[in-house]
Amino acid sequence: MRSLKVLMAAVLMVALTMGCASLSKNKETTKEVKKKANVVQRLANNIPLYPKFKYLPDKSFFFESNGVKAGVMVFQGKAKVGDMVNFYKQEMPSYGWTLVSVYQYGNQALLDFTAPEKTCQISVEEKPFNTILTIRTGTKEPEAYTK
Repeated sequence: MRSLKVLMAAVLMVALTMGCASLSKNKETTKEVKKKANVVQRLANNIPLYPKFKYLPDKSFFFESNGVKAGVMVFQGKAKVGDMVNFYKQEMPSYGWTLVSVYQYGNQALLDFTAPEKTCQISVEEKPFNTILTIRTGTKEPEAYTK
């Protein structure tokens, strides 16, 4: 009987320890989610986000250092390539972007935009069950570096 109580106590201790560990992990996850949400919010202030597309933080990154900003944001949803191309061609100018080029071929498209001191490349790939939207943006290289 005593060994059963000891066993039960040990199981309870392990369960509590695992619960606490997963609780602290969830707190880290919450911080990361908030940080990534801030990145998406900053992006949304400069670039329109296609409606109902879900941000994929594990496939995205954002870099900022010494005035240089660069990011790759990946989203997933369901839409036709042509509809998305038209959306970005219509919406980007109202955010201060100028269309440089559009390449559309089959189920894929690539749009390049420029704005003062920054560039943006939007790629769309329609797959059988979803559509992947990738937005690459960054500051332009200073002219001093290009001479």
